[in-house]
Amino acid sequence: MVKVSLRTVLWMSPPQDIITQDNVSLKVNLSSTSRVMQARKTVVSVENYLFATSQLSQTTLRSVLGQSELDDLLSQRDKINQKLQQIIDSHTEPGV
Repeated sequence: MVKVSLRTVLWMSPPQDIITQDNVSLKVNLSSTSRVMQARKTVVSVENYLFATSQLSQTTLRSVLGQSELDDLLSQRDKINQKLQQIIDSHTEPGV
C-alpha cells in the first residue's frame, strides 16, 4: 500500500542557471503547484511522481527561457508563464 496525498502541493525549485537567446546569464527560481488527480495511476506509472514533476518543470523552465531574449522575459512574463504551464500540463495531465 502506498499513501498518496491528494492535496495541492507548493514547491520551489533551486535556482536555475539560464542563458537567454541573446547570451545573458540569469539565475531564476520556479515556484509551482501540483495535485494528484488519479492516485492509482500516479503510483503505478511513475516511480517518484514529485521528483519527476520537479525535474520536468525545471527542464521546461530552462528550455523555454533559453529560447527567449532578456527583454522578452521582462516584458512578457504572463505569456511565458502560460507557455510553461501548457507544456508541463501536457506531460502531466491524466491520460498522458
